[in-house]
Amino acid sequence: MRRLPVASVAFLALTGTLLALPVYAAPAPSPHPVESEIQEIALGSVLDPTDVAVVATDGVVAPDGVTEAEATAPVAEAPVSEAPVSEAPVSEAPVSEAPVSEAPVAAADAELDADAVVASGDELQGVPVLTVSDPDAGFFESVGVTWRETPAVVDVVVQVRVRSEGGQWGEWTTLESEGVVQTPGTGGADEEVRAGTAPYWTGPATGVEVIVQGAGGAVPEDVRVTMIDPGTSEADSLPSAAPVSQAGAAVAMPPVVTRAQWGANEAIMNWTPKYASTIKAATVHHTADRNDYAAADVPRILRSIQAYHSVTRGWGDIGYNVIVDKFGRIFEGRYGGLSSTVIGAHALSYNSGTFGVSMLGNYDKVDVPQATVDALSAIIAWKFSLYGVDPSGTTVLNSRPLPTIFAHREVGSTVCPGRYGFARLPAIRASVAGGLGQAAFVRALYQDMMNRGPDDVGLGGWTSSLIAGVDRRVVSRGFSNSSEYRMLSITLAYRQVFDRAPDPSGVATWMSAIAGGAVRIDDLRPALMASAEFYLRGGSSDTAFVDNIYRAALDRGASTWEVGYWADVRRRSGPEAVIRSVWGSVEAAKRRVDQVYQYYLGRTAGPAEQTSWLDVIMGSGDEQLREEVVASWEYFARSGLRFP
Repeated sequence: MRRLPVASVAFLALTGTLLALPVYAAPAPSPHPVESEIQEIALGSVLDPTDVAVVATDGVVAPDGVTEAEATAPVAEAPVSEAPVSEAPVSEAPVSEAPVSEAPVAAADAELDADAVVASGDELQGVPVLTVSDPDAGFFESVGVTWRETPAVVDVVVQVRVRSEGGQWGEWTTLESEGVVQTPGTGGADEEVRAGTAPYWTGPATGVEVIVQGAGGAVPEDVRVTMIDPGTSEADSLPSAAPVSQAGAAVAMPPVVTRAQWGANEAIMNWTPKYASTIKAATVHHTADRNDYAAADVPRILRSIQAYHSVTRGWGDIGYNVIVDKFGRIFEGRYGGLSSTVIGAHALSYNSGTFGVSMLGNYDKVDVPQATVDALSAIIAWKFSLYGVDPSGTTVLNSRPLPTIFAHREVGSTVCPGRYGFARLPAIRASVAGGLGQAAFVRALYQDMMNRGPDDVGLGGWTSSLIAGVDRRVVSRGFSNSSEYRMLSITLAYRQVFDRAPDPSGVATWMSAIAGGAVRIDDLRPALMASAEFYLRGGSSDTAFVDNIYRAALDRGASTWEVGYWADVRRRSGPEAVIRSVWGSVEAAKRRVDQVYQYYLGRTAGPAEQTSWLDVIMGSGDEQLREEVVASWEYFARSGLRFP
């Protein structure tokens, strides 16, 4: 066994919405980096075991290991039935309450018994086991098993039990295997990215027994048992984090316990943070730990995970961007900034552009506490508001369409986040969407489209419709089809073109034409410009007529050549031909896209955005552009900022 002491030390992404860096409440007592101690027991493999490991097949010991033919021989396995999600969750008993094994407890100073066969009773029949029993391994609170990363080794079964400080052996637990979630070359120069299990929180323990089997002919090599003592800190008993505010975010950032507060050891972080271009989705995980941990255990659990991910697995730092415990507390994970696009190590090939959020516990065994669901939803809602991600939508990652909130199991060979965790995803999506504020969206529509605040009936009715699942396009279309909005649009067009209010007969004529489908709202201004009144306002001058159209459509004056050309077109073909050409030009369409962006989104449309909307605005018209922008996630998220 070798002991590895770990020494201690001590981007903001720009998006279309305003950002500010997270603001955290200062804890008391003051936190500090905490040194963890890592112990390892090298087991080798069933082909070449170390001196402390024992290899056996169905209870028969092979002192020198087995042959490759024996290790890879196919074995018929009985199918294992999985309980349905609807089955009541099973509570997990704490280690201190576990029944004592009938096997005799070794003395504290006993040597490892090279002839002892460690057995749980749940081994795969006919498959060689690689085992170790160390009743006096030294103090630790977390354990994991790793092996050399080999693509062909994908089905490894690991069982573990630990000996408490009082000398009792606990129950056997099957550890959940984690595939390699970070490729080599993303950490330090001396890193070795290893395959292995998730780290398992044992609580105070001094002895360990492990059983490792490679199913389906797999032979894991260079197997190591890792035990971690995460150390202690006066700050481990963290008070409940106070709510924090974040000026500029569309959704308030929920309380977050920082890395410094839970005692992250930055000395073991051996990677250079890398950043994606944006955030497109959130990946939901569970840590596959015990579920009976106390609130004061959590900082130590996180330090164990950080040490295991950083050093043992070779990921450079803790893999998850955020961890949420069963009490509803949110903890900062991977270094690099919560509001940034820093790339985590949590889902191989799907780390870039995703926000990895993990629930602390094993949610393949018990249901997810509501406090965890609420906190998980709150941090995802905040993150999505910064990058305009729709929690009810889909995105494309690695050429695969995925929900913007998806489970680790959807992109990897794993049960993560467990059957009960996976069953909670629809509720999490709905909670994130609701948390971003349906009522705020309705208030924004009233302000932007009706130029007033909502009445109680309208606010309640439209908000209820959105919560019930009505698409935002349907709601915005309801506003644009209302008599009130049409009246306002007619009045605005008259003031922009004629600099006066419409007369009653004009209002009645246009209202009838719009209602009958003869005229679209976005046709009002070009239609009014073709009138004699507009020509007379320019002094019946072709020069003034052309220049006024340019200023209205392009926000610039016409050149001498342009005036001469269009004046000739007007004389030959009438004013409609001039207006249709100038108003329908690419330059004018791009300007109207920018006007819509500035009015509804509070920002300028980029060149690519202006170009992308050309087909819509020249085909379906300005109304379709407006409807799509108003129904966008960016507008929805910005509504939460404007109407918190």
